[in-house]
Amino acid sequence: MTDLLQWGLESVAWIQQYRSPMADKFMQHITDLGGKYYICFLPFLLWCLNFQFMGRVFSLFLVSFFINISFKDLLALPRPFDIDPAITPDREWGYGMPSGHAQNSGLLWIMLAVSVARRWFWVMVLSIVFLIGFSRVYFGLHFPGDILGGWVLAAALLWTNYCWGDKFTQWLNQQTFWFLIGSLWLLLTGLYLLYCVFDMPIMTGLFAISLGFGTGYVITSRFLHYNGSGNIWQRLLRSVVGLMVLIFYLQVTKSCFPQVRSGEYYLVMFIVNTIAGLWLTLGAPMIFSLLSLGGRQSKSEG
Repeated sequence: MTDLLQWGLESVAWIQQYRSPMADKFMQHITDLGGKYYICFLPFLLWCLNFQFMGRVFSLFLVSFFINISFKDLLALPRPFDIDPAITPDREWGYGMPSGHAQNSGLLWIMLAVSVARRWFWVMVLSIVFLIGFSRVYFGLHFPGDILGGWVLAAALLWTNYCWGDKFTQWLNQQTFWFLIGSLWLLLTGLYLLYCVFDMPIMTGLFAISLGFGTGYVITSRFLHYNGSGNIWQRLLRSVVGLMVLIFYLQVTKSCFPQVRSGEYYLVMFIVNTIAGLWLTLGAPMIFSLLSLGGRQSKSEG
């Protein structure tokens, strides 16, 4: 392990000798494409493309997030700057292996590439996935092995989805509405309370968002029949309206959280994040319908 870490440090140091202000700006956008840009990119895909397909992609993305954090905590391997603080001024929370940026971007973009099924799109996707992984090493935030670990887990999730995704989706469609809602709330609130005990706000926030997302998705799929269709201006207006409300909501609710991570803190997180998830799959589609912005299945299609 020591030899691998030393090799990793030498690899990071070798790459960082080519850093420059212009390259830093470019790489920052690349790494954000696998991180904070998701807050705009994922809702846009959900609201403006095939809602059923993107709901499946989004669900796998949330599962991938959970698996990634679980592996990080289980392996508890350091990042480059944990071993050599002089390696980079950049810092991020959490352990290093596997890279969340590499794993989640690999899963998301390759699922999109499979759906689009165009050679040029595959070339673009593979370039993006590689550059996102490379940017993490470029900034000294991950070892090359962390990136490979993230890609391996993404490949495992993609293979699992390929083998059993359709069968699992068919099984879900055969279940009653109340069975799905009851199962979601029983499973995810149980996991939420479990991780509250362990005082892990990232995981609890993930489960709360997943609960709202899943609940809204079931309701919208069964009763609203939203499918993401519409002309270009309708799709653009949907994304603008939906994102404006989401970002405003997230900014306003920041002040609701207590300073101390107590029972009240986790209660607020549960409410705030569950509502955010509900907005993605229920609130926004309802508003789009009320504003006549399209996205619903027509009677002739039914």
